[in-house]
Amino acid sequence: MENNDRKIGIVTIVDYTNYGNRLQNLALTRLLEEQGFTVINDIVVYTKEEYVERTNGIVKKALKRSVPISVLKSRIAPEQYKMDSLMRRREMRFREFSSRNIKTVDPIICENLDEAVCILEELEIDFYIAGSDQIWNPDYFTQMYGFLPFAPEDKRFSFAASFGVDSIPDEKKEMFRAGLSGMKYISLREEKGVELVKELTGKNADLTPDPTLLLERGEWEKIAADPDFTLNEDYICTYFLGEVPEAVRLFVKEKGLCVYNLNRKDDERLFTIDPGEFLYFIRNARFVLTDSFHAVVFSVLFHKEFYVFEREQKGVRSMFSRIDTVLAMTGLENRRSGRDKIIEQELIGHWDSIDSKLAGEKEKSISRLLSAMGM
Repeated sequence: MENNDRKIGIVTIVDYTNYGNRLQNLALTRLLEEQGFTVINDIVVYTKEEYVERTNGIVKKALKRSVPISVLKSRIAPEQYKMDSLMRRREMRFREFSSRNIKTVDPIICENLDEAVCILEELEIDFYIAGSDQIWNPDYFTQMYGFLPFAPEDKRFSFAASFGVDSIPDEKKEMFRAGLSGMKYISLREEKGVELVKELTGKNADLTPDPTLLLERGEWEKIAADPDFTLNEDYICTYFLGEVPEAVRLFVKEKGLCVYNLNRKDDERLFTIDPGEFLYFIRNARFVLTDSFHAVVFSVLFHKEFYVFEREQKGVRSMFSRIDTVLAMTGLENRRSGRDKIIEQELIGHWDSIDSKLAGEKEKSISRLLSAMGM
């Protein structure tokens, strides 16, 4: 059977407000399509109770949107009303981007695992892939479907999956041990994840770069889209998910350049750009300053001078291991900065060797996956 007769179902997180989430999903889809597979995307399995709970939340939001603005404003603090409006605008633009670039299926609603198996059998999927993104993050991983229990064990694969954290809570270790043990093939995008699989199951997992790193720069350049407003020709792009370090303010002041803060909520134009426009901002920046994994990824792909900071965010554990893995793989460890001041480094001069390294990683990663599938 040729690959183009085979179907792969991707099970991943679906977040219509997160750039990395949508772009990793797009990258994995394109990589699999390059191998001739038909890709069925964003497979999400809910029990009926989970779906009702989720739907009720959506209905409440919809009802809130249907209330006359004058009434709504009187009931909600102005700051919260503005934030809700911004998030709706951002989500709408993400959904438009996804509909143009990623083919998805409706959620699978079932009473139990046996029913999920029956429903999915109708799709005639040959292999399932969990990944990429933090599909196995224990901080919001609540049920076993991320480990693909609805599929026979010889159809369960992961590709550059991520725990996103350095340890699994004791009360969840048994669930993770059972889920990981049932996987046919496991690849993860950080060294610590590989260590966790070994610790929990004794199984060897492959280290695989995030799929965004494996899709060629030329493909991303086709996806990058000009925003509908004019940018300065020379600028610093910042993208922070946590607190912005003092070092950023000092660096911007020293350089005297225009700065575009992509995740700041005080500029609706910037906060609501879609993933294609996000790529454009990074691609055309003189410097990129960030605490985001995927902002680092695209800085590398687009050959940008960048500095990355460990994220400081209340209630969020350290996620820097995946960034450390990318920095080590590309020889860019000196791009990790302290939060008080950026010690500026020499211009990155080994882009050719980085590109060659990534090309080799792509070939190796795809070869391992196909081999595990018996191809």
